[in-house]
Amino acid sequence: MLSLAVLRHHRQRPRGQSVTKLLERATRAVCTEPSVIVINLAPAASTEVRSVATKGLPVEVERLRLRVKELEEQLHTRALSSNANITSLPSPSLSYATSITSSPGRLNPLREHGGPRKMWEGIYTSTAQSHETQYYGPASSFYFIGRMSSYLAKALQQPGARYHMQPNSASRSFASPTTSKRGVLEEVGVTTNGPTAEALTGTQEDYFLSLFWQSYHYVLQIIDETDFREHYKSLWAGTPGTPRKPSALVDIVLALCMQYGIAFVPRSSAANKPQVDVDGNDATIAGRCLYRRSQTLLSAELESPSIMTLQCQILTVYYLCNASFQNMAHSSLAVAVRTAEILGLHLEPSEDMPRKDRELRKRLWWTLYVVESKTCMKLGRPWSVQISQVTCSLPADDHELALLSGSNFASLGADATWLTYNLQNIKLVLAARAVYVAFYDKCAEILGANDSDGTTLYSEPQHLNSCAQFLVSAMECLQTWLQNVPEGLKTQRKGSGEPFSTDRSPLDVELFAPLWLQRQRLLLELLYHNLTMNLYRPFISFSTTPIFSLQSAEGCATSCVNHAIAITNIMHQILTETDILRGWHEAFQWQWNATLSLIGYTLAYPLTPSTSSTRQAIDKAIEVFETFGKNFAMAASAANVTRDLTAKADSLIHRFENNLTPPVLAFPSETRTLQPFKNDEYNTVHTQDLGANEPSEMFQNPLAGSMDMAFTIDSFSNFEPMLTGSMDMSSMWNFAQE
Repeated sequence: MLSLAVLRHHRQRPRGQSVTKLLERATRAVCTEPSVIVINLAPAASTEVRSVATKGLPVEVERLRLRVKELEEQLHTRALSSNANITSLPSPSLSYATSITSSPGRLNPLREHGGPRKMWEGIYTSTAQSHETQYYGPASSFYFIGRMSSYLAKALQQPGARYHMQPNSASRSFASPTTSKRGVLEEVGVTTNGPTAEALTGTQEDYFLSLFWQSYHYVLQIIDETDFREHYKSLWAGTPGTPRKPSALVDIVLALCMQYGIAFVPRSSAANKPQVDVDGNDATIAGRCLYRRSQTLLSAELESPSIMTLQCQILTVYYLCNASFQNMAHSSLAVAVRTAEILGLHLEPSEDMPRKDRELRKRLWWTLYVVESKTCMKLGRPWSVQISQVTCSLPADDHELALLSGSNFASLGADATWLTYNLQNIKLVLAARAVYVAFYDKCAEILGANDSDGTTLYSEPQHLNSCAQFLVSAMECLQTWLQNVPEGLKTQRKGSGEPFSTDRSPLDVELFAPLWLQRQRLLLELLYHNLTMNLYRPFISFSTTPIFSLQSAEGCATSCVNHAIAITNIMHQILTETDILRGWHEAFQWQWNATLSLIGYTLAYPLTPSTSSTRQAIDKAIEVFETFGKNFAMAASAANVTRDLTAKADSLIHRFENNLTPPVLAFPSETRTLQPFKNDEYNTVHTQDLGANEPSEMFQNPLAGSMDMAFTIDSFSNFEPMLTGSMDMSSMWNFAQE
């Protein structure tokens, strides 16, 4: 039997012994006892020397000596590289990740660290009552507002000006929903032991709970109606006339429905004008007494949470978002994610559970995932949930399950039920998130390949255009989702218009469809337009670079404004003709977000074929805000802010048209028909935007050459303030520094 001499990995050899000495020992063993030598010097190099025959041994030994020397040099080089890598923290390569299982002793604790790669960095700005700054990424509306503010300051030649570019909100008036404007905790009339005289009566609670089943229930789909009603009934199982027992879930449901219900009640100031200042009676913070008690009760459940705990936390996030406390909502989301993971909701439910319970757990997990994804994309911040750790499958929406889910809703046909909205909502956000991640990773890749010190793409127009080309191709993911939306969840159009399109055709609202179905259809389409608009918005550029060399970026900017117009047209028609979206705070926020895109596009491209329609859409947006403004102050304030910004935009355009030189065509030698945006059939410049004698190409920004600016607008190091009464510029709008 042949004996075996093994030369082990260099990391396992005795201290002070080289690979060469170990080889010599193995050679001596071979000389005294002919054998087969198996040498595995470096697993990472995947090099083994096998089947060394005893015949011709000296030759083999010499060959092995040379091979050992070569491997030692490789190991030395690898060690130097490894030390450098630990210092610079690069993102791991795929080859390293795939070698983990074969060499577990070489695991890198920082393998998943982002490393020193360049990122498209956001801003630090104060958006709440405090002067403390918070971070918002380049996808956020706050980043876009900062760019507009910087542009206006330079275009109006007022570098020290302060522009009021955010509407009044509860978060700017109150430190939290339960504090007064003075910053002290309010006596809100409810204790953990039960309500005081200022709390809701049983009849009032019944009224607001009925609103829940008519609104949030069929949108969120995280509460079993039968189970909730039994729970609520048990809270009254006491002596008649005594208050009910406290419940965190019931309290937050009531608070959320008070937000919704009070938004139907008109509010006017003494002068019979919409009130623009948010006070303690505003609809956005209605129910805050119940919110406070809910949070107090929740704090006792965190160590041993239940499904009801998570339901309460998700509804809390919605309440805070509606009240404009975006950072509190984001923090609450993190707690909700941890609660869901503690409950194991990210894993596939056990088959031992009843199907109704399994599917409820799935809906809870994926609803939380959707809310978290929407929030992170809206604020431009990192994810709390890593999809790679999730094994929970998507929830079902079949007819059998719809009957088991505790609520009675009519069928939508063979391909859809009342649960289908939730499933399509999840798939839409998953598709948008995939595009978002791929796009901003591509931007980081391009920034990393760029030798400049910039942390945005606006200083290098060609790089911006490359990112636009990538985004156009990535948007096919959303188009694939769109092609699979059931007809029952589409709001039809009059004439030859298409649902979910930007063709600006009016809605054909089904007259006798139930309210829950009409609302599901509209919310799904509005969310699609909002997510798509946000993805395209970075390409609304205030740069002075002529756009003839940036056709892809130009197309993305046009697509952005087309989706913003679509949101505005839908909101305007629905609020004018129906009550379907009245009191729906998220719809108002979508309209505000769209209005920012409309104003930004008008400022950046004041003389394009789409500018006229964009300007008309801004007027409609103001009407939408005025309608919402009859019920809560933030919307009335948004109308005033929009008027002010629009007046500035009009002033700049008129100043140029009346006093300055004619605009320079983007293509000075010829005019050509603007081609449709090939990868998004709906995102085109519409024919009604083109005048008979009007050039069909976009113009260069006419303000670019009119003010003798020796800089590029988007190449700035800080933003101008956007809030009234703000501090100096550097404290308000600052880029994240390396």
